[in-house]
Amino acid sequence: MKTLVFRGVGASPGIAIGKARILEQGKFEVIRQKIPAHSIEKEKTRFKEAVSRVENQLESLLQEISEELKDHAAIFKAHLMMLRDNMIYDRTLQLIEQEGINAEWALSKVLDWIKKVFAKIKDDFIRERFTDVEDVIKRVQMTLVGENLVKNLNFTEPSVLIANDLSPADTVQMNPELIMGFVTEKGSRTSHTAIVARSLGIPAVVGVEGILNHVLSDETVIVDGLCGELIITDDPVVLSRYREKQEAFSKYSLDIINTSHLPAETKDGFRVTIKANIEMIDEIPSVITYGAEGVGLLRTEFLYLSKKGLPKEEDLYSVYREMVERLNPYPVTIRTLDIGGDKFVSSVPLCEEMNPALGLRAIRLCLREPELFKTQLRAILRASAHGEVKILFPLISGKMEIIEAREILEEAKQELKQKNHPFDENIQVGIMIEVPTAVMMADVLAKEVDFFSIGTNDLIQYSLAIDRVNERVAHLYEPLHPAILRMLQKTVDAAHAHGIEVAVCGEMAGEPMYVPVLLGMGVDEFSMNAIVVPRIKKMIRGISQEKCKELFNELLEESTAIAIRRRLLKFLSDYYPEEFSPEKGLYCDLARTNSKLSTQNF
Repeated sequence: MKTLVFRGVGASPGIAIGKARILEQGKFEVIRQKIPAHSIEKEKTRFKEAVSRVENQLESLLQEISEELKDHAAIFKAHLMMLRDNMIYDRTLQLIEQEGINAEWALSKVLDWIKKVFAKIKDDFIRERFTDVEDVIKRVQMTLVGENLVKNLNFTEPSVLIANDLSPADTVQMNPELIMGFVTEKGSRTSHTAIVARSLGIPAVVGVEGILNHVLSDETVIVDGLCGELIITDDPVVLSRYREKQEAFSKYSLDIINTSHLPAETKDGFRVTIKANIEMIDEIPSVITYGAEGVGLLRTEFLYLSKKGLPKEEDLYSVYREMVERLNPYPVTIRTLDIGGDKFVSSVPLCEEMNPALGLRAIRLCLREPELFKTQLRAILRASAHGEVKILFPLISGKMEIIEAREILEEAKQELKQKNHPFDENIQVGIMIEVPTAVMMADVLAKEVDFFSIGTNDLIQYSLAIDRVNERVAHLYEPLHPAILRMLQKTVDAAHAHGIEVAVCGEMAGEPMYVPVLLGMGVDEFSMNAIVVPRIKKMIRGISQEKCKELFNELLEESTAIAIRRRLLKFLSDYYPEEFSPEKGLYCDLARTNSKLSTQNF
């Protein structure tokens, strides 16, 4: 009997046990061919025809998509736009003409170039949109070589799907009654494929590198979407243990779903607001389903990255309005454009920068390009006539940036008044706290705005001088560094001293193990990936704030992240044994955190 465990990323929770089915995805080799000058136009036509065929495929998919997945149609509409984006379409045609190469090879060169551009992006969520670009290019390449993208999705018996990669289109076409779970070598938790898998309730693990070299068709496998593991086993003891875990998770899921719409209130009455971070319209159903009380962070970059030129005010207004109306009566906090530097807008001329993350980006770019900024602000203000909207300025480092941003906001208001467009005159304005200067000036900044929202990802990165994208130092990224805890506490105290609320919208808010820490320091609002909301609410409802305050005060007395983490893990194991107990816990957070201890030395 054998048992092999492979680790990846849990993309969709749940346990699936069944026979493995290897998905043949029509592997093909892209060959470089030299195209003679007299055939260049013919090659360009071949490429254009392939794009048209892919457009037809996606249009058909949009027509056939099931009612329960209608809200994911935006993914495929975005893919349709990407097909004609100048980064892909125009650049491929240029390469065919300038270098005299075949369309498949030109597409590969375009993909390599885009990959390098995305690799520089610091925002994980935006960087992972590269997979959508990759899906689109791959689909065109396979059309050019005459391959069928998915040959074997029509399973005849329940199976666990093992594949190199799956696109959102592949996932949408899955039959949940026959595909019990899936595992891919590529992918991430925030990919559109993962989002669709969660909508379908299919347990999934992604990013299991090289798994196709180890698993065979008809082997018994276990997909553990809770721990992000694939287990190949024929051991009845192991199988029995996972069947028990499967049953325990079903009960746990019912429990947290049944309570997900209850208030996030601690046992001693401390009420926390729980909201979701979203980017696209297709995520709105999950906000409501999982019990979030609105959107705490609406990322607005996608509308700029998915178009050839800058979106018009009407384009932005249309999307914001639909989001606000569909979420009404819950509020929507819209973060203004956080782009530039490591991200890009092709229509805005930007210089190459040595350190883009420290360069002309976010509020700095918006203040430098006031018309770009004002267009978005007008669209946000107009949307505020249809429900509660808040404006959030990113990367604020000092008071003058708030003053300048507010001046442009006032100009936008005056312009709307002149055109008789209604909007919320008293719209709330907040700032992201994500650089150390904002923390140090928190008492000053709190007088200028209506709320704070702490972006823990950037705040930790900038404070510790750790580039999370740099694999040589990424392991040093530590949310529990004593300095970070003190900075968070300083921000919360300054806000409360001036009567404004503090939200946390970075990854710390959606990571269950940090719930007692944030409760202990008095954070008013958590905003996270919607799927985590029920679990976070259950944790909040299962503890008193007084206990968390005691814990947090003890953590502040520690001088190293290792000591803080050990103390926190003991607390979690004591108060949340169902989740964090090494023996009985459903999730693997504790075990992984313990293994992390040996590699960190703060």
